[in-house]
Amino acid sequence: MKQDRKATLLEIFLLATVTASCNFPRPGANATPGTASASPAAATQTPALITPSPSPTGTRVVVGEWGRLANPGFENQPMKTALFFAGQARDGSTRYDCIAGPNLGLFTVHPADSQNLQWSNSAANRDFALAQMTAAGLNTVSMSSWGEDFLPCNDGWAPSAPMQTAPGAHNELFTAAAGADLLILPFIEGHGGWTLRSEFPADAGGRTAPGAVSLILNLIERYLQNPDHPEWARRWVQVYDRDGLPRYGLTFIHASSDRLGPSDNEAFAAGFDALSDEIFRRSGIRVGFFLDMLPPYSNAPGVFKPSPEWTGPALERSPAVLGIQAFIPEIWISGPASDAQRIAWKRDYSRRWSEIGIPFLMDVSPGYDAHIVFPGSVYYGFTAEWREALAEMVADFGEDGLVYNSWNGYTEGMAAVPTVEHGDVFYRWLQEMAARVNSRA
Repeated sequence: MKQDRKATLLEIFLLATVTASCNFPRPGANATPGTASASPAAATQTPALITPSPSPTGTRVVVGEWGRLANPGFENQPMKTALFFAGQARDGSTRYDCIAGPNLGLFTVHPADSQNLQWSNSAANRDFALAQMTAAGLNTVSMSSWGEDFLPCNDGWAPSAPMQTAPGAHNELFTAAAGADLLILPFIEGHGGWTLRSEFPADAGGRTAPGAVSLILNLIERYLQNPDHPEWARRWVQVYDRDGLPRYGLTFIHASSDRLGPSDNEAFAAGFDALSDEIFRRSGIRVGFFLDMLPPYSNAPGVFKPSPEWTGPALERSPAVLGIQAFIPEIWISGPASDAQRIAWKRDYSRRWSEIGIPFLMDVSPGYDAHIVFPGSVYYGFTAEWREALAEMVADFGEDGLVYNSWNGYTEGMAAVPTVEHGDVFYRWLQEMAARVNSRA
């Protein structure tokens, strides 16, 4: 059985002091991975983490539950999120400096309301999209991110992102989220020639995941240490870690490693603590990670792929690990599989990871259909039986929260918004599952 992580009198941590933000240099906008430039003003731009209220004795009582939200007004709520590609549709327009080829002909589902394709046209369209999210029951947006804001157009979002998911669109999301009362969880995608597994936990020169360090520091500079928009810092999600202390959250898609052997479980887990420590050393910001665990014995990439039985205990001891946030793991099944087989596999994957004790966000999608953009790819789901099976998994394994993949993934048939093809069936399905999570919180 999953261990009970609810705070009890025996689990309350008494701390004499709370770590404060430190005056460390951070990289400039044109920094290269593994380097840093001094910035004395950084400390004044660094927001403090939310800390627990002092007790009458002057010590601080920590009651945050691992994996739950820590931002003011959201304390100890389970996360309910959806992967979101901010930005204008790739409709032939150039909204954010880079030219991105049109892809509307690659859609396998189409939003019923065109406002969902016209993100950058007006603030009203952005407000419309986020109002749909809050009405669906979400409290967090997983913001798809494709690299630093200084990358050239051929090495960032433009070659691969399904929408015009540029840093400028991220800025618009942070601004709009304040009005919608939504939090933002940066969701780090591979881009250009970079993947996490190619450099994690350290590159050939021994540097701690330098590309990941550069990317995270760039996000911190843009959204936590931006003197022109100090209000953006309040939108970045904070989550309680295993010690009950808040950290700024990020998610890595496709968590595996080509730098480790198949049995290097402890080294894989320790790598996330080392990465968090390096970010803290460079910025004074304490971060933690949600991880999309790529399954062993599957078609997923990576020499090392984490398993709940062998890697889970090491990850459970890692303060930097905030939880599991899978991205359609059932797509990696080796060989052909029926929907029934995929459901059984996904239930087993979800059960095993949820029982380890690490916070587990139950990931759901209406199905998968990318036959135009990826000819020959698998097709599954989009049936009442599929939806009911996943809803049962939310009831069984969704205690810690829910992730919907994805809000507007039109080229892969994954969308929560009402569509021409399916009406509002998937939107109402998401509302029902979000309500199930609320009933368990």
